[in-house]
Amino acid sequence: MESQSARATTAAESRFRIANPNSLPRTTAIVPLDPAAAATLTELRDGPWQRAIFVALDQGGDWIAELPARTRALVEAIEAASLVLLVATAGADARAAAVVAEAAQARGRMIAAVVLDSGDADPAALERSLAALRPHAGMLVLADGTDYVSAMLEALRA
Repeated sequence: MESQSARATTAAESRFRIANPNSLPRTTAIVPLDPAAAATLTELRDGPWQRAIFVALDQGGDWIAELPARTRALVEAIEAASLVLLVATAGADARAAAVVAEAAQARGRMIAAVVLDSGDADPAALERSLAALRPHAGMLVLADGTDYVSAMLEALRA
């Protein structure tokens, strides 16, 4: 008696197989929301990534006010991506998440966020960072270092 596995591999059964790959490759746009997050992502930028777009936003001064001048690169990265990953540092001002999320949501992109916490952030400041991200991210992670961001990009096959 032939097993199910043996029958499934016969030429007669192979005509029912789907010849296409399981899914399309996904591209991830990684957006730092503060200078410390940008510095962290600079360390990761030279990794083995094939489908990761690191958005370089100069966050000197009040970068929310200067964002319209930098919108083009951000919008192009979001349009090319299937997922937008927001990265913030615990206690840092993450209000820019609303601007980036609006652009991502208008294009139907999923949003995830990582808050990097070294453990020395003031709890009230950390809560403000989380509160700024929570309404926009389908997944919000509080991570204790850059290893999590690297592991997340590997899991996403970025």
